[in-house]
Parts: sequence; structure tokens; C-alpha cells
Amino acid sequence: MKKIIVSIISLSFFLLPTIVLALELNLQYPTFGGMNLNEIAQDPVQNLNKVIAWFYYLIVGIAGLSAFVMLVWGGVQWLTSAGDPGKLGDAKDKIYSALLGLLIILGSWLIVNVINPELTRLVPPTVPH
Repeated sequence: MKKIIVSIISLSFFLLPTIVLALELNLQYPTFGGMNLNEIAQDPVQNLNKVIAWFYYLIVGIAGLSAFVMLVWGGVQWLTSAGDPGKLGDAKDKIYSALLGLLIILGSWLIVNVINPELTRLVPPTVPH
């Protein structure tokens, strides 16, 4: 019985690589911020600027979402403070900080996209002939 179990286990170690190599992964990455990650995955060296821009939009989106959540959380704290000055002060501070964070996020987006949109284009410098 031991010989059969050992032979099955050793045979599985020999067959496992062929089973794994037979699998073809069909990954479809999402489109986010106007960036198609499926094209980037095909040629990652040429599309480094798209990856960096995608990460920028991802970080701005996450920061905006977290500022919105903190704004809502501060509003709920304000509503449930029941006139307690300590809880009311904490809620006001949280709302103020969330609005300040949203202002900073909007400012970074304005700088990058309105004032100088060339900042999002990473092109290697060329030497004139």
C-alpha cells in the first residue's frame, strides 16, 4: 500500500509541471482613468508613462474617496454628538480636515491637467541632430 501511495505522489510531481504549463491565463485588466492596462501588459517598456499616469489617477481616486468617507463620518459624528462640546469639536475638526484634503486633491489635479498637461506625458529627451 505504501508503494502505491509513494508512486502516486511521485508521479504527481512529474505531471504537475505539464498540467500547469497547459493552463493559459486570460487576464483582462480593468480600464481606469482612461488607461487600458491590457495594452500596457503587452508592451510594458514602451508604456511606462501610461503606467505612471494610471497610478496617479488611482492615488487621486483613492484619496478623494477617503476624503469623502471622512466627510460623511464627521457629519455622522456631528449628528450624534447630542450637544457634547468635545464630540462636536472632534466632528468639526474631521469635517475641516476632509474638506482641506479635498481641496489639496483638487489642487493637484488642477496643476497637472489644467495648468500644464504636459506634466503627464513622460517622453524621453531627444537630442537635435
